[in-house]
Amino acid sequence: MKITIFIISFLAIIFFSSTFNEAYYGLFSNILSILFVLGGTLIATLISFPIAKLKEIWPAVRKSYMAERFDYPDKARSILHLARKYRRTGFKCLEETAQTIDHKYLKLGLNLIAANYTWQQISSTLEQEYIFDSLENNTVERIIRSMAKYAPAFGLAGTILGLMRIFPQLANPQNIGSAMSLALLTTLYGVLASNLILLPLASKLRDNAADNEIMYRFIMEALLCLHQREYAVVIEQKLCALMPRRALHAYQSCRSENPQFNLAETA
Repeated sequence: MKITIFIISFLAIIFFSSTFNEAYYGLFSNILSILFVLGGTLIATLISFPIAKLKEIWPAVRKSYMAERFDYPDKARSILHLARKYRRTGFKCLEETAQTIDHKYLKLGLNLIAANYTWQQISSTLEQEYIFDSLENNTVERIIRSMAKYAPAFGLAGTILGLMRIFPQLANPQNIGSAMSLALLTTLYGVLASNLILLPLASKLRDNAADNEIMYRFIMEALLCLHQREYAVVIEQKLCALMPRRALHAYQSCRSENPQFNLAETA
C-alpha cells in the first residue's frame, strides 16, 4: 500500500512538472527537481528492499555517529584489575563487575564466565551476537549504497525530461538558456545527494564495521584470558598486541606516567 502511494505521488510530480504554468515554473522548479530525485530514489529503494529493512537505516546511522569510541586503554586497565581480583576472590567479582558495565559483549561474556560456561559455549554465544550486529550493519550499508546509485540516475532522467521542455522553445532562443539551467538541476541534486550524503554515510558505516571487528577481537581475547585465569602480565601483552596503534600509544603513555601501575604478581 505504501509503495503504491509513493508511486502515485511520484507520477503526479512528473505530470505536474511537465504541465505547470510557465510563469510559475521558475518559482517551483527547484522543489520539483528535488522531489523528482528523492521520490525516484525512494521508490527504487522500496522496490529493491522490504520496508522492514528500510526502518533499520536511521537507528544504524544514528548509532554510528552517536556511539562513543571504544576506550582501549581504560578497558585494558579495568580488565587487568579484574583479572587480579578474579584470581583472589573467584566468580563473585565477575558478577559484580558485569552489573556496572554497559558494553554488550563484555557484559554478556563476564556473566557467562561467572555462570561457569565452557569457553566453546561462551565464544559461540558472543559470535552469534557479533554476526547479527554485523549483518544488520552490512544490510544498511548496502541499502545506502544502492540509494547512492539511484540518485544520479534519476537526476539524469529529470534532466532528460527538462530537455524535452526545451524543444518547443527553439523558436525563442532567449528562453533556452534558463530552461537548460533548470533542466540540469536534477542532475546536480542527484550528484549531490549521492556524493555529499549517501556515499559518506555508507563509508562511515563501513569504517565502524572495521572498528567493531577490532574491538570484538580485543574483547574475546580479554574474556579468554579471564576464563583461563591468566596472570595480568600475560593478559597485558596479549591485549596490547590487539590494540590499534593510537590506543596502544595512549596506553603506554599512561602506564609510563603512573609509577604505581605495577603488574608484578606472584604465582
